[in-house]
Amino acid sequence: MNDRVKILCSHCRKPFSERAPRLKNGYQIQCPNCMRLITFDTSSEDPNIRRPLKAARDFRIAAETALVMARMAAQEPKRDSGY
Repeated sequence: MNDRVKILCSHCRKPFSERAPRLKNGYQIQCPNCMRLITFDTSSEDPNIRRPLKAARDFRIAAETALVMARMAAQEPKRDSGY
């Protein structure tokens, strides 16, 4: 599973990527192409800000669900195949 989220800079329109666990409300990153500071805010009107935030949130939820399912599977009693 790829943990990187594609981000499109609103200023220079060039894509770059960032790790999904880092992208949260209030996170700031500098565009590697134009060096403009990008602040991720859920109340932003810019779809280039909201889309990566939603993708990162969806990734974190999926990763947490997979972890919970793996823990539940590890706790299930082992079946005896000798019957």
